[in-house]
Amino acid sequence: MESGAPSRDTVRTMSEENVAAVQAALKFARDGLDGLDEFWTDDIDHRAGEDVLDDCGPIHGKVEMRAYLQDWFDTFDDFRAEPVKLFDAGEDRVVAVLRIPGRPRLSGVETDLTYAGLYTLRDGKIIRGRECWTRDESLEAAGLRE
Repeated sequence: MESGAPSRDTVRTMSEENVAAVQAALKFARDGLDGLDEFWTDDIDHRAGEDVLDDCGPIHGKVEMRAYLQDWFDTFDDFRAEPVKLFDAGEDRVVAVLRIPGRPRLSGVETDLTYAGLYTLRDGKIIRGRECWTRDESLEAAGLRE
């Protein structure tokens, strides 16, 4: 019996779409910066980790975002941010726990950095990003932790 309505298997919720969009951006980033800005709104507002050695302050727009990420690509021999876990944080937000393994060119010392990001989406693109050192800090930034 056909009702004309799509089944649950063929319909993705907005939260699933948002998680998929962040996951696609992270997967795409493994191949470099070309085309990555298609995942961002023109007015993207990003904040890298605060009060750390490489704190560059607020990042506004695609040009600044691209420059910020280029610094990361230039710092490592083989830069990659691997998603450990992504989940819906409500209100068009996604929390991503990320791992950056690698060898910085300057020190040559193998590193394994894990941090979390809170991403807000609009129309399937990232409009806002906040980097936090822990998943709990990201949840707190999303207003999901007491």
